[in-house]
Amino acid sequence: ILLDEPFANLDTRLREKFRDKVLHILKDNNITSVVVTHDADEAMFLSDYIAILQNGQIQQHGKPVELYTRPKNRFVAEFFGEINVIAGKKINNKLRTPLGDFYLNKDDLKENYSLVVRSEGIKIIKSYLIRTQEDFHSMKLDKESADYYLFDYKSDKYGGSGKTFNWEILNNKDFDKPFFLSGGLSLDNLNNLNMINDNEMLYGLDLNSKFEKSPGLKDVEKFGKLFNLNL
Repeated sequence: ILLDEPFANLDTRLREKFRDKVLHILKDNNITSVVVTHDADEAMFLSDYIAILQNGQIQQHGKPVELYTRPKNRFVAEFFGEINVIAGKKINNKLRTPLGDFYLNKDDLKENYSLVVRSEGIKIIKSYLIRTQEDFHSMKLDKESADYYLFDYKSDKYGGSGKTFNWEILNNKDFDKPFFLSGGLSLDNLNNLNMINDNEMLYGLDLNSKFEKSPGLKDVEKFGKLFNLNL
């Protein structure tokens, strides 16, 4: 059965009601249907399989979740909602953007193109520097905009210091969001993570200089030992 914009002239409440009823009728009777719509929500709700057309050409087809999470071009991405478009340029096998470089898995791409990111795909990590108990008590957690917190050692200079703060300080606050731990993490001190009472909110570890052979070059052997620790 072909349904061409079947709910287009209905008001919002009536449209949702009829859309749900029609879907149940089609499913219950195993009726194969082709639905034509310009409504992305409707397409996602009704479909087991979607084909996106532009100027008579199929841009992409597949399961709804595939099209939403892995769109092949900007048109497909934008069909399913608002996107952030960040200009980029291909340099060797990377896409260079104001947000940093991103590795590419294709060689046949144009030199100038864009990085497309959905708003829900952006996570904000707010970092806080701690050296003393006073540093911790004086900081104000950004509960509105941050998705995660990151707690690092407060050094006098920028860059890694290889030092840690007293992790027991974190027991003086109840956290409403998951947090990362950073600063001087090594094979010698990671077994002390159990001193953090609220370790269920400990989301991840920022492993840097103590797990490197040289700046930026990770030590694979140390990572192997890390995975064998009973943390």
